[in-house]
Amino acid sequence: MSAPRLREQLQSLSIGTHQRPAAAAVGSASGRPRRRAPLVLLLLVGGLAAAGWYGRDHVRNWWGSAQAVLDTSPAPDVRLLTVSVTRSAPQSGVLLTASGKIVADHQVDVATKVSGQIVALKFEQGDSVAAGQQLALIEDRNYRALRDQAAARLDRARATLAYQQINWARIQTVDRMWSEIELADARRALDESAADVNAAQAALDFAAKQLEDCVVTAPIAGVILERNVEVGDFVAAEGGRGANANALFASIADMTKLRVEIDVSELDIARLSRGMRCLVTPDAYKDRRYQGAVMWIDPGANYAKATVQVKVRIESPDDFLRVDGSAQVQFLAAEAVVESREAAGDAAGQVWIPAAALRSASAGEGDTSVFVAVEGRLRRTPVRVAERRGESVRIAEGLRGGERIATADVSRLSDGQRVRD
Repeated sequence: MSAPRLREQLQSLSIGTHQRPAAAAVGSASGRPRRRAPLVLLLLVGGLAAAGWYGRDHVRNWWGSAQAVLDTSPAPDVRLLTVSVTRSAPQSGVLLTASGKIVADHQVDVATKVSGQIVALKFEQGDSVAAGQQLALIEDRNYRALRDQAAARLDRARATLAYQQINWARIQTVDRMWSEIELADARRALDESAADVNAAQAALDFAAKQLEDCVVTAPIAGVILERNVEVGDFVAAEGGRGANANALFASIADMTKLRVEIDVSELDIARLSRGMRCLVTPDAYKDRRYQGAVMWIDPGANYAKATVQVKVRIESPDDFLRVDGSAQVQFLAAEAVVESREAAGDAAGQVWIPAAALRSASAGEGDTSVFVAVEGRLRRTPVRVAERRGESVRIAEGLRGGERIATADVSRLSDGQRVRD
């Protein structure tokens, strides 16, 4: 086929400009096609890629939270700690730590002095009582009758004495010769009447005292540690605490003077001295600390246990301490005394948590935080650390006390993760 013929056939296959679609004719004023759409698409894809790269930590956390929320598998074990508000910080410079029993300097058992049935009780266990305050009433009808009988005998003895005094005076004034035996008999009757008056007075005092003892009173001021009787019980003074155990009404302890008695190993006793400053932490309230000092070191030792007893005076005790309860005592070195006094004297509450509970801030993660257990799930909560001491940190903001936080492997935890709360 010739070249001109082939050229004509190819031209017949072309589409005229009037037959082309309008979109194909779009172009610039100079006739060049516009290329903004591919450029915008390229910029959009690049921006999304960059945002995904720099926000990969947020995306990872979001994805972990979403998986945790949608997860229905059994909740893993997470070590949780209840945050408490303390009055002092963990102390350094502790020479020795030991545990002992809280004891009151004055503890009195209240027992009945008379036998009878209890008709009224005016105290409960845990009440604070004053010295001389009424605690119980014992039926006093019989003792009142005995008192009245003794009073009547005293009146009769006094009347007899008055008669013998008059008779003796008469003998002295009558002008007659009295025999020696008559004078001795009159004198004997007078002396016997005087003795009868004294005996009747003593009997009356005894009966009055028994009647008075029907009202049981507190011998000292303090707190009722235990109550052993009820209204209607019969108490017997003669039996004491053996055959009649209910003779013991109550036990009262003076809570203004408390101490901790500790058995310290003989190997450690050389490190302690009288007057050494201490910090006392009761087991019942571990968030409370009390200043103390060594008041006594036993000059002897327990050979069987190889221990020496040490007594630590608790300064400024309050209602949170429990007699016969356990307490931990920290014996402080000299350099830690000033620090402990300042911490214990701080009236404002402080929130201290283990440093292991913190999740440190990293790129893209925001502030330092902790994981708080709320309704069976962990919630990441930002906190502000004010102070670090050893393995503990003081939280200035973010926690108020009472929350339950995770304290181990926090780097593996995620927001929204299920937990056994």
